[in-house]
Amino acid sequence: MSNVWGLDVQQVRDLATNLDREADTIDQLLSRLTGVLNNTQWTGPDANQFRNDWTGTHSTSLRNVSKNIRETAARARTNAQSQEQASQG
Repeated sequence: MSNVWGLDVQQVRDLATNLDREADTIDQLLSRLTGVLNNTQWTGPDANQFRNDWTGTHSTSLRNVSKNIRETAARARTNAQSQEQASQG
């Protein structure tokens, strides 16, 4: 049994495109949920705590997930480019 190294350049580029698309979906979801929260009539200590949690923890986590997915997409594109260059050489 032989080990094969390499990748299908187009499939990895497609993967990167899909990763970016899903990161966009997360960004859109974050925006929609933040808008809904901002338009919700709710006052008091529980509301303040909820909003603080959303702004400080939850939205930050979602932004980090989106950022990490985009970084992964960029790495995939770099790997595809490297493979393409290696195949030409």
